[in-house]
Amino acid sequence: MDRGRPENPPDITIKAEDEVAKGRFSNLAQVGSAVDSFVLDFAFVQGRAGWLLARVLLSPQHAKRFHAALGDTLARYEERFGTIDSGPTLQ
Repeated sequence: MDRGRPENPPDITIKAEDEVAKGRFSNLAQVGSAVDSFVLDFAFVQGRAGWLLARVLLSPQHAKRFHAALGDTLARYEERFGTIDSGPTLQ
């Protein structure tokens, strides 16, 4: 599948500070959009309190590519490990 990616993408080195590279656990994500961007908010909620961990802004084109990449990755995961139960949603 092409998905708009070049056949031979350039080599890119991504650097991350140690705290960023450790990652964070998020159990809540919200998505919003405007005409020129998508906003992905990732939070951790415990009880009735929550903390915004990261906000990621994407162009509409990048959001579409991200959606395709996440869908492909989820499909491969489920082929390997079985169907993911979505579980309860936070109320």
